[in-house]
Order: sequence, then C-alpha cells, then structure tokens
Amino acid sequence: MLQNKNFTKFLSILLAIFLWVYVVAVENPPTKVKIPNVPIKLVNVDSLNQRGLAISSEEDYFMDIVIEGTRSDVLKISANDIIAKADVFGYGVGQNDIPVTVTVPDSISVADQKTHRLTVNIEEMVSVYKPVNVVFSGTIDPKLEATVSQITPKEVEVKGAKSKVASVKSVNATVDVSKLTTEAKSFTADLTAVDARGQTVKNIQLSSDTADFEAAVYQIKEVPLQVDVTGEVNKSYQVTNMYVPQKVKIKGLKENLDKVDKITASPVDISSVTATTDIPVSVKLPHGVMLAQDSKHVAVSIAIKGISVKEFEIPSSSITSNGLADKLSLVINTQSVNVKVSGKEADVEKLTAEDIKLSIDLTGLAAGIYTVPLKVVKGSGVSDISVTPGEIHITINEAV
Repeated sequence: MLQNKNFTKFLSILLAIFLWVYVVAVENPPTKVKIPNVPIKLVNVDSLNQRGLAISSEEDYFMDIVIEGTRSDVLKISANDIIAKADVFGYGVGQNDIPVTVTVPDSISVADQKTHRLTVNIEEMVSVYKPVNVVFSGTIDPKLEATVSQITPKEVEVKGAKSKVASVKSVNATVDVSKLTTEAKSFTADLTAVDARGQTVKNIQLSSDTADFEAAVYQIKEVPLQVDVTGEVNKSYQVTNMYVPQKVKIKGLKENLDKVDKITASPVDISSVTATTDIPVSVKLPHGVMLAQDSKHVAVSIAIKGISVKEFEIPSSSITSNGLADKLSLVINTQSVNVKVSGKEADVEKLTAEDIKLSIDLTGLAAGIYTVPLKVVKGSGVSDISVTPGEIHITINEAV
C-alpha cells in the first residue's frame, strides 16, 4: 500500500514537471519581436556647448531593434522600455560617426540592432539677436486689424550651430486672432524660430522660451491725408519723380474713428535731398487713433538725377576691432550690418563691399557682453553713408 502511494506521488511530480515544460516550451516559447522607431538620445551635448560647439543635424533619430525572450516578456516591451543612446563627448567639428549603445530590460536580450553608428554633424556655436514677432493665426474681417503692444522681450538671443542660426529668419510668438477683442488683453505665447519658408528651425537655443504681450483688434478706416511739401532740391539735381501720399489708413475703436474726417502731417522739406529717397511723413494722430499696418511707413518718395545710392550687406568678419587688450578674444554676435552709401553716380558705382571700412573701439573693455557703436570711414566722392544697425552686440572672452 505504501509503495502505491509513493508511486502515485512520483507520477504527480513527473506530470507537474511535464506540464511546466509544456507551458514554457509551447505556451510561452522563446520569441523574437521587432520594435520599430526606438528613439536614439544624444548624450553629453552640454559638453559640446561648453567647448563652443553645437549639433547642426536637425532630424530626430530613430532605429529598429529586434529583441528576444519568452513570449510573455517580449510582448510587454515597447519602444519606451528600450534605451538607445549615442555619446557625443569628445567629438569635434565635422561629420562624426558615433556608436549607438542599446540597453533593454533584464528579462530580454537584443537579437539584432539595425543601427550601430549614427552620423552627427557638429559645427561652431554662434549667437545672434533677433526681434520677436507676434504672428496671428486664423482669419479676420478685412475691415479689422489685430494690434500688438508692450511685448516683452522685444528681442531674444538665438544660439546654436552656425548654419542653423544663419537659417533663422524670425522668432515668432503665435496667437489665435479669434481670442482678441476690442479691449487689450494680455497673452503669453511660446517662441519659435522659423526659416524663410516658415519652417521651425530645430536644435537651437533661445534666451527666452516665451513672450508676454498685449493685443487687441481695431476697426480700419481710410481717410484723406494732407501733406505739404516745402523747399526745393539743390540746382545741381533734377527731380524726375515725386509721390506724395493722398490717403492714409488708420485704426482704433469705432467711436474714435467716427470723429476723424482727415489726417494732417508735418510739412516735408525736400531742400536737403541729394539722392533718390523716401522721406518719412510725421502724421498727427488724434487720441485713440493709430496708423494701420498698411500705412505704417507713410513717406514722400522723390527721385532725382545726379546722385546714386548703393547698399551693401557687410558681414561681421569684415568689421575691424581696435584697442582689444592682450589675453582677450572677441566674438561679434551680430551677423551682418547694412551700409547705405550715396554720392556721385560715377564714384558710388565703383564702390564694392571691400571699400566699406567698419570698425569698433574696444579700448578699456574687459571680458563681458557689450553693445558698441560702429564707426565708418566716408570715402572720396561719398556725400552720405549710414549703417544699420548703428550698434552691434559683442562678447569679449578671456583667452584660453
């Protein structure tokens, strides 16, 4: 009888082992599963920034991974459970092939890794200042206009890889125009750097992530504009064409616009004009009335013969610095300046960008961030020369 009991126990244990092996081998077998679009994280990017370098590659990186383990384990895994990273520490300017390491949970292993190396472009890090623009999304009645006031900050520093920073056309804060009323309201909007096509520029840093501003929507009205032109141009020149604006668009609350039948402006004196130009008109606006965007730059246009005007975009690399102390280095953060030259046609036409001599005086300046005025030398035959902006942003560093 005892032998029968022992035999029964033995059979029970044997059956249990068989069932366990069956469940493991048949119901929960070893399985391979492909996990697509696992994000690859770039690590130690800060170490590049500390060396004055930045990543210019704009796209996000992903890879496919094949994992292996028991069926129940692998089916629990998603792309978020897998860590793929490429360490950029120690790499320099240029195209770099960086190894990709993959970490998975202990219960599984990596059977196949589709991406073993990642190509990352590294460039010199630069920074420039860009004005903040408020962009209105949505549609608005043509008889109405959205208006912004009191924006903070007015400009932001854009920092990143040289090619990426150069592609930034503007820094925008976007607000839905449907949220605006005739009473000014406060808004806070995220800032986005965009290129000339309006596409977001990635992998750049902004000194502020948001902008605060007030905005409202006002009615538009077109009214007559009275502008008196006084004086005469020098007899050495001949006026070939002159346009004096006769109308202007204004905006404001309806009750304020209803009181306005016409707008007057300060007289425009043309006696000092020596070249074809636009002379801004100083418009006299009643309380509560503003110029509409279409009339923001009201001007008298005058064309004359005998004087020529030429404009140049001068890169910061062409600006000469004077007085920089020993053991200091200079970084000019303003990318370029616009130089407008006017003078005798024969002289101006011969001018090239290389003839424009711009300089800054750094005498007595220590390491730090400054805004300094530009100096320009007026060449022979040039009657007038202007530089925009007249000041540039610079950083003086202690030499390493």
